[in-house]
Amino acid sequence: MRFQGSTADSPGRFPGAPDEEFWPARVFEPLARFGRRAPLEVEIGSGKARFLVDAARANPAHDYVGVERSLSYYRLCRDRVARSGLPNAAMLRADGRLFVEMALPSASVHALHVYFPDPWPKKKQKKRRLLDGVFLEIAAARLLPGGHLRIATDHPDYGQDLETLVETVPALERLAWADLPAPPPTNYEIKYAKEGRRIWRFLLRRRG
Repeated sequence: MRFQGSTADSPGRFPGAPDEEFWPARVFEPLARFGRRAPLEVEIGSGKARFLVDAARANPAHDYVGVERSLSYYRLCRDRVARSGLPNAAMLRADGRLFVEMALPSASVHALHVYFPDPWPKKKQKKRRLLDGVFLEIAAARLLPGGHLRIATDHPDYGQDLETLVETVPALERLAWADLPAPPPTNYEIKYAKEGRRIWRFLLRRRG
């Protein structure tokens, strides 16, 4: 059955396949998806899947899940992951905040990645930002002890707010970005670096 807005030749603005529906309110089970137990890394907002594919290719001992809310970007990511043929990479369509809160058990994730989230720059929009104190607390609880949360943004106001905000979460300690090998760049990071934009980067570790 095709959903309204879809055709046999091109995707529409509405879900046209079961995987295009939002992730239901259930726990994500890596063993069922990947067929093994391995360190799990989750990227919230995968954009064009550049980081996801490159990271999974470079680190086959880990499993990578990309979470994307936008249907059009989800389709792009899903297809790129499929073409990569990597058995340790997967895409899900989900709201990032809800997925972290409801689908990931406590102390189950080796690393969370949030790169260049929507800054919602207007004052009245700030409440829509993903990275607030509540989300950081939840994210910390989902990480294994010693697990990492990586964040990058090019938006000055968002970056400056995060400088203070990350210090309010007792479960997380901030490390220098260079303390660990740099992750593969996203499309946005490559673009912004060429433009000479400043990028705020945060490497946070869950305290043991």
